[in-house]
Amino acid sequence: KAIIVFILIILTVQAKSKCSQVVHLNLSPHCGILPDCNLDGPNRSFLESVSCEREENGKPGFIELIPG
Repeated sequence: KAIIVFILIILTVQAKSKCSQVVHLNLSPHCGILPDCNLDGPNRSFLESVSCEREENGKPGFIELIPG
């Protein structure tokens, strides 16, 4: 029963999020530009997910995503 409850909780949390839970595994480094800092990520998909989660939490998303 504990496993079923855990799975239901995970599905509920994911259902409330508008952000994609899929992150591609390709290595193509990108940099996310914020007003106060930069964040290096393994690929554009990862940074798009981070940006979306920031916006859901009331923080600004990335201004720009650049390769490198």
